[in-house]
Amino acid sequence: MANVVPYAFKQGILKAQHDFTVNDGYYLALFTTAAPYAVGDSVYTSATGNQVSTVGTNYTTDGKTCGQGAVAQTGNFTTLDFATNPAWATASFTARSGVLYKYVAPGGTTALQYLVAILDFGADITATNGTFTVTFPSATADGGAGAGSGALLSITGNP
Repeated sequence: MANVVPYAFKQGILKAQHDFTVNDGYYLALFTTAAPYAVGDSVYTSATGNQVSTVGTNYTTDGKTCGQGAVAQTGNFTTLDFATNPAWATASFTARSGVLYKYVAPGGTTALQYLVAILDFGADITATNGTFTVTFPSATADGGAGAGSGALLSITGNP
């Protein structure tokens, strides 16, 4: 499976459901399967099966923060990058994918935890009593179509 941006995220941009730079927090949760969500899904829930276990692993349900987002223009691409690469210290677990979502603090309306992207790591990645870090590509990364095309999220503009 390749990385997936759910349909609802694209619609959510136009519905003003996301504020990457100021008001909203974004988290990355880790899963043991390549596809914990489908392209038609819209909301993250900690009840989704196959999230990395919290027992003796130093993983916490719901994952880790990505910090504030930075929206930028790189050539023909509007890009998103985060201030923080999520990391779990002294981790002992295996993950196959990560789910980026809008985080709502406990007691908030979890129905507003909108999915942003499902990231397939391409293989199981294991940490054994070490630091497990998910490193996001920079906003200027070249995915083959020019600077910015390889960013974590990019929207192409005028060619």
